Formats: sequence, C-alpha cells, structure tokens
Amino acid sequence: MKDDIYVIGVGPYTAVIIELAQTCGYEVRGLYHYNDERNGEDFHGVEIISSVDSLLATGGDAQGKNFALSMGNNQVRLETAESIVINGGVIPSLIHPLAEVSPSATIEEGVILKRNVAVQAKATIKKFSIVCDNSLICHHSIINEGCFVAGLCVVGAYLTLGRGVFIGQGAIVPSGKASSLGCFSSVGAGSVVIKDVAKYEVVAGNPARILRKNEFHDS
Repeated sequence: MKDDIYVIGVGPYTAVIIELAQTCGYEVRGLYHYNDERNGEDFHGVEIISSVDSLLATGGDAQGKNFALSMGNNQVRLETAESIVINGGVIPSLIHPLAEVSPSATIEEGVILKRNVAVQAKATIKKFSIVCDNSLICHHSIINEGCFVAGLCVVGAYLTLGRGVFIGQGAIVPSGKASSLGCFSSVGAGSVVIKDVAKYEVVAGNPARILRKNEFHDS
C-alpha cells in the first residue's frame, strides 16, 4: 500500500514534483495553493484542496501527513516547510531511483534529488533543498537549508552553499576556486563561478560577476 502525500504550491514546477513523488512510491492525494480561489480545481490529475493558510489555520490538519513543496522561491519554501513541521507535518526526502548517492553522504529531511543527480562522498545536503536532473554535488561539499540547484550544474568539492542559495541551469562552481556562496545569493544559468559570492549577491557570466543584490532577508 502506497503512503499518501500532499503537494504544497500550484505552478509550473508542481507537475514535476507530483511525478517525482509518484515515482518514489507515493500516492498524491491533494494540492494546496497560496490562496483559496482555485479550490476543487483539477491540476495534473490531482485536486486542489485549499490554501496553505487554511491548512495551517485549522491546527491539526497537517498533523502526521506527508508533504512535498514545489514552490521555486527558496525563502518561501523554507518558511513554509518550517511552518508545516511546526504544525506536525512531515516532509520526507524524495530521491529519484536513478539518483546516485554515496553511502557516506548525508541527506537530511525534505531534500529533493531528481533523475541522474550524483552526490559524492562526504557531501551534505541539508533540509528542504532541491537538486535537479543531471547535476553533480562533489565530495565534502555542504548545501545548506532551502537551496535550489538547477539541472546540469556542478557544485565543486569543499564548497559551502549558505541557506537559500539559487544556482541556475548549467552553472559550474569548479573545485578549488570558490569556497562559499553566501546565503540567498544567486548564480545565473550557464555561469562559471571562480571566487566566493557574498550573501544576497546575484552573479552571472563566465567568469561570474556581480549584477546586483537580492532582496531576500535571512531568517
């Protein structure tokens, strides 16, 4: 018998999370949107039950239930995940069967690893982070809470990502160049990062250069 799971967030990426949850053996029983305007609507074969606020406002509705989070905004995903857990919900890790995870790597709760992700020895991926298809997380790297690593990326060895870091599709942070990307910093798609990135900085290019500061605020 399959375990039930509910998906938080209704948007373009939600279909991806629904299918991953199903691949991981879950039965997706319902969706929660950011408001109640779409209640009862069918989305990718799953009913939108209500809003996240309604779910949490009722107190016990999240208790003991499994949830997966599909929103792309790292700060919103982190805050929502923490609220779900405080209200007794469970956010299991969803690891695609074709992901390759070293037995010495550490994968915390609520982590999403997509198809063909490779996580090398002694790497750590902390709560509520997402690593997308065909990305490589090199040995002894640390990905902190709520990060998003898009597809076809390389996160080099001994690199530390702060909370809420976003790395765009195809970006590379080579081993031996940068040692850290600060919390809620962002790396543009296709970029090559060869030096540290400070918190909230947005960088892009080859080599990556600072474009601006993110408006996120660490919590």
